[in-house]
Amino acid sequence: MEKGERSLGEAINELRSKVAELSNFVEIYSIATRNSIMFNLDRKGDFISAKKGDSPLREIEGKSFLSVLKEGERKKAAENFMRCLEGERVSTSVETKDGKTFNVVAMPITDAGTEGIQGIAMEETRRGEFEELFDAIGEAMCISDLLGNIEMANRPFSSLLGYENIKSKNIFDFIDDASSPEIREGVREALAGRRQKKEAYVVAADRTKIPVEIEISEVNGMELLFRITETRYRNRIEREIEEISEKKDERLQDFKEKLSMISELDGKTSLQDLYDAAIRTIMKFFDANSCFIGMFSEGEFNIVAYHGDKPSDVPVDGIMEAASKNGLYEIYGEENHVYAPLSVHKKVTGAIGLKLDPELSDEDVMLLKILAMYFAKSAAYVSSESSLKSYRETMSRAVEGMYRTTFDGKIVKVNPAFARIFGYEGREKELKKINAENLFLNPEDRKKFIGILERDGVVQHFETKYVTRNKKVIFGRESAWIINDSNEKMIEGMFQDITHEMKMEEDARFYNSLLRHDIYNKNEIAIGYIGLLKSSDLSEKERKIIDKAVRAITEGNKLIETVKKLEIIREKKEMSNINIDNIMKQVIEHYAEEARKRDIEISYEPSGAIVMGNELVEDIFSNLLKNSIEHSYGQHIKIYAKDDDEGWSIFMEDDGVGIPEEEKNKIFQQGWKGQGSTGSGLGLYLVKKIVDGFGGKIWVESGEDEYPEGCRFVVWLKKGGIATKKNRSEIIGNESRVARVRW
Repeated sequence: MEKGERSLGEAINELRSKVAELSNFVEIYSIATRNSIMFNLDRKGDFISAKKGDSPLREIEGKSFLSVLKEGERKKAAENFMRCLEGERVSTSVETKDGKTFNVVAMPITDAGTEGIQGIAMEETRRGEFEELFDAIGEAMCISDLLGNIEMANRPFSSLLGYENIKSKNIFDFIDDASSPEIREGVREALAGRRQKKEAYVVAADRTKIPVEIEISEVNGMELLFRITETRYRNRIEREIEEISEKKDERLQDFKEKLSMISELDGKTSLQDLYDAAIRTIMKFFDANSCFIGMFSEGEFNIVAYHGDKPSDVPVDGIMEAASKNGLYEIYGEENHVYAPLSVHKKVTGAIGLKLDPELSDEDVMLLKILAMYFAKSAAYVSSESSLKSYRETMSRAVEGMYRTTFDGKIVKVNPAFARIFGYEGREKELKKINAENLFLNPEDRKKFIGILERDGVVQHFETKYVTRNKKVIFGRESAWIINDSNEKMIEGMFQDITHEMKMEEDARFYNSLLRHDIYNKNEIAIGYIGLLKSSDLSEKERKIIDKAVRAITEGNKLIETVKKLEIIREKKEMSNINIDNIMKQVIEHYAEEARKRDIEISYEPSGAIVMGNELVEDIFSNLLKNSIEHSYGQHIKIYAKDDDEGWSIFMEDDGVGIPEEEKNKIFQQGWKGQGSTGSGLGLYLVKKIVDGFGGKIWVESGEDEYPEGCRFVVWLKKGGIATKKNRSEIIGNESRVARVRW
């Protein structure tokens, strides 16, 4: 770098230091992501103000900051608050009541003494975003352990070196022998916490030596991150610039200095620093009235930094079209607007926008394109490095077991929780030597697991028996998905030890069955004895008392039958074809006498409907018809069915009093009873449980906007017609008894 360029870099560093000393440091860097929260606290720890982006969070103003945190986080947070009041700048992470984790940076407000605290809280980036960003970065990168053994490499890394599979190799397998000592020294410096940049040669698969710059960083004390930039392209650009003009006039020198300033964006370690530096650079390079940087996140375009007027309307469609042509989107008129798309690996990630008076020169257009290219790559790199750190921390802190294996069973990586569950805590190397199949009590379950994964791409809640290091059998619940790691298909998943839950479930089922059987039998005996007593010479008053006792015991047995049916719903897995016409004939015949007593006419239109279910289908319509007869106070009940592509809707309509609007969302809840009802409150709850178990839907329509004539229940069930005993296509893995039935 030439002397003029060094002076310029020193001036920028001095300016950056002065900006960081300002009391409104937090406000300058607050627009880091759209999930950032900027806040101010008074000396008591109460929120003076808080806002997310440009939106004030009024609901927490005046409240203690401890009130939004989980109980286990409050002691640590209070200690950090006191440190900050004493003048320290604090960086930490906290977990809120709703389970979200935020990284927090806070510092004291100093104005005639410490008056409070200001800070930023940023929600941690999810693991999936890191994987996507890491592979999308256009520069060659890889992650190794502390000895240089490569654990992960992106596509540009493989492409640069000409290898399809990088895994199981060491970084020094690709470093030229003459460059190895310099790179080893760089690794030692990086392990000491000092990021290094070294010039070197790497050797490609065809034995070609490629000049590169290697940046080495230590990540979380556990791994090394290597970023490799090919320098021959940069050298070629510099040679072409020199050939454009033999005379190094002021214009060319100015352009080179600007290129040097752009390259300094490459060294930023946080998105806040990067956004701020880019805005300063844009305003310095171009005679702009205002400028902004916007990024895409979850399909939305968000302004993350700006100078001057914040734009209210950004032409996203025009920017996307310009990106497809590798150009700028320019609007010239009373106000001139220029937009430069930000792209990484042909994916548009955002845009830089300027509002200016003069049109851009050809030189400025080139400069803006270069600036956009450097900024996009730097933003992707900083995001991926932050996501990597977050992912590693999540892996180490998770209470669930997390792992990564090959399809043939080689265990590549596990977190501490996984090792602890299987008895390999402190023996992770021993665990990695065994095959994942050996963790299953029955190896055939592993084959079944792999079969589902290859078919569907994901396995959810697979439950079976596993075996630990000391041969103890445990019950586990496993979920997994397929990932691509350095162009190799691998399995990544989560594991839960549910042994205790299974034991409790089995005990509950045993006692439930025992109580149902014994109480029901004893009730039947009691009814028999009361019947004998009733045949003796009793007064009318005594007979009425006995009748009440018999009704009470009978209702108790009905309740036991309902509980038994709920147990059947939970345990029953097989379904078959059910003829709705036959079911309706039986149900209507059963309630015909009761309907006649109440002067109610029941009509049914046969439909030929065949649905998937079991013997409990009859209970659905028996309960609904009984409910309509007893509580509708109408004169007519009409039942009919209509089909669609996937199922049948069975309608039961009455012309009664209907259901109040405020009650419609409650009628399927456990224990709900209508006004004046003496039942158990389990009838419609049982109906909903059965319908849900069959993978169907049930709802009620009543009122002017839905069904003004009275009340209409609608039951939708899947079509039958295929001779099968197990129509459980939505079940993934073994049936989950602990998590209740999954239909």
